[in-house]
Amino acid sequence: MTTVPLKNAWRPAAALALALLVAAAIFYPAFGPGRVLFTTDDNIGAIASAKRLLSGCLPALWNDSGFVGMPSGLATPNWTSLLAYVVSAATFVNCVHALDLVAASVLLALFLLRKANTAGACVGMLAAFWLGSNLTLVYAGHVAKYGVLLFAALTVLLIDRATARKPSVAGLVLAGAALGLMFLEQQDLALFFGMFLGGYTVLRLWRAEGASWPARLAALIAMGIVALAIAGPTLLGSYFTNVKGVAAMNEERPEAKWEFCTQWSVPPDETIDLLAPGYTGWRSGDPEGPYWGRTGQSAGWERTRQGFMNFRLESIYLGAIPLVFALFAVCAALFKRAPASGLPNATTPGGSRPGSERRAEVLFWGATALVALLLAYGKYFPLYALFYQLPLVNNIRNPNKFLQVFQLAVGILAAYGLDEALRTRAAQGNSAGVRNS
Repeated sequence: MTTVPLKNAWRPAAALALALLVAAAIFYPAFGPGRVLFTTDDNIGAIASAKRLLSGCLPALWNDSGFVGMPSGLATPNWTSLLAYVVSAATFVNCVHALDLVAASVLLALFLLRKANTAGACVGMLAAFWLGSNLTLVYAGHVAKYGVLLFAALTVLLIDRATARKPSVAGLVLAGAALGLMFLEQQDLALFFGMFLGGYTVLRLWRAEGASWPARLAALIAMGIVALAIAGPTLLGSYFTNVKGVAAMNEERPEAKWEFCTQWSVPPDETIDLLAPGYTGWRSGDPEGPYWGRTGQSAGWERTRQGFMNFRLESIYLGAIPLVFALFAVCAALFKRAPASGLPNATTPGGSRPGSERRAEVLFWGATALVALLLAYGKYFPLYALFYQLPLVNNIRNPNKFLQVFQLAVGILAAYGLDEALRTRAAQGNSAGVRNS
């Protein structure tokens, strides 16, 4: 069993303390007397209605609180719904986003501390979860997305631990369970994350040592079986209630279906928002900085003036610091002849990770960030048109959900980049000291 040396125990504690401090600074206004966090889709009324639905403890219920005589559908027993069930509606609305973000931050930090120094891990978790769309979607509510972020971070950590040396079937089974729980939160976003998490698992198994290829394949299959066992019934139900409905709605007009599914695509020219805060406005309806871009614009709006001119409720701003460090990590992996080895960590106490493994992981997450961003462009870039041809994908809405995957990859790369920069500076300082002596 791998243990963390006592002298390094302060590192995850520091990450937890930082995440709690940031959460308190952002969310504390909601906890004043008589206050509740304002969200649009998952407001306190919607949560109170969902609690009444869950209290029936049946797979399919009749709920006439909002629309008399309309079936409310399935109540999925996932982390988010169970939390909503055990606390009051106001407590849930005030706490769920902060709780999920703190938990996701700590889990990602535990993963990054195996790869980078403490400063890098802290910067990485902040970039992944406390900036951009992953933070500002709190205004829209979208609590299920935050459950996906939590389980995505947990899955990454478990995959890394299960493949640190010889692949562990038990470890990958746990990773498969986390993956399945992620799909219970929100199926479409979980699918987007799952594509890249599956790729990361293959990379780790490919580079693992001490196991035959049949054993590696068996471990991968075991992970997939567990994930499907947990998420399969929910995915099947979601397909029949949502996917087939969307397909039937536009089955005679492929162009209309394409426009419907890709309405919320990120225009490439608005990528500048990643660096320039509020360049295209903060969000739709904001009196001080109304969004004036094209995300969410209805097809033909410029000609007919029908539908949405635009609609965006979050900011995608990440800032120069994480993006520069992420780019630095990729450049170091591509062009540095002898990548510096990793720092001592829980995986190899007192040792280091081989430079080739570090390069492979940086390039993987760099490719993930690039592909996720290009897919987020949706109808504005040809790659999504190819992706759209895959089974089931052509019934999923809103390519801009890939921004959540992009942001996680940027956070991981930023951790690598800061770690590389600090170690390179330290190496240069040591070289200068040797020359002076």
